[in-house]
Amino acid sequence: MRAIAGLSATLAVASMVCAPGAVADPAPPGATPLASLDACPPGNRGEPPVLLIHGTNASVEKSLGPTRQALLDDGRCVYGLDYDSMQPVSTSVDYFAAAVDRIIELNPRTTVDVVGKSQGALIARAVSLKFTDPERNSIRRVVSISGPQHGVTEVVGGIDITALGAGTPVFNLLRRDALRDMLIGSPYLSALNAGPLTAPNVRYTMIATETDRLVTPYTSGFIDAANVTNVLLQDGCPQDRAGHLAESTDPRTIDLTLHALDPTRHPEVRCLPNTDER
Repeated sequence: MRAIAGLSATLAVASMVCAPGAVADPAPPGATPLASLDACPPGNRGEPPVLLIHGTNASVEKSLGPTRQALLDDGRCVYGLDYDSMQPVSTSVDYFAAAVDRIIELNPRTTVDVVGKSQGALIARAVSLKFTDPERNSIRRVVSISGPQHGVTEVVGGIDITALGAGTPVFNLLRRDALRDMLIGSPYLSALNAGPLTAPNVRYTMIATETDRLVTPYTSGFIDAANVTNVLLQDGCPQDRAGHLAESTDPRTIDLTLHALDPTRHPEVRCLPNTDER
């Protein structure tokens, strides 16, 4: 288990209520510290807790709200943590690795499932690489929804914004640390992907959609490894054209996530028409 003491003041938001008397760890102004997380409530099914990680400039509700509700309806214990998605990805990875430690501290004799959307999916995989000790399996499964695992091009909606970034405020997002880290060939991704892409003790499901206009190419969301299942949203359901943003509420994406976490309990995956290619 990794130690959580000494987290820097760049740690981001957690979203559950603290047990009385907990000692607060440092956090940015307005952010809820990891010390505020509480143990899973009594009555959950006993499956591993699920940690949700949202995407860039979003929140857990915007990125994974319907998925969170489906998990809660299924009796799972769910931790939804918000964070500063413009800070360096490495800072967010350290934060969520500490969150995994904290969840296991609160719920002994368990492992954690991690579900990430977009930047959150990249963070989820990077966090899993911090838990490779075969003597302690801290993370059981990772579900990545349109994660830029190999980076994205400097193209948004089919428009190359490289030349516009420096002088046009609306496109100036490329000056933000996290977005630079997610570009193809960035120093962060080059270092992250220089070694093994997955942890040997974790099962991964990588979901992507061919209509993705933000994570481009969409195949950046896939990884070729023995412990990875890559799923294209349109495989077996070409009428589901949900794009990057629309995946957040897409029934098939939600079902694929539940199936990845518990295929025995959730064997069926719906195929419904979805023309929202945002």
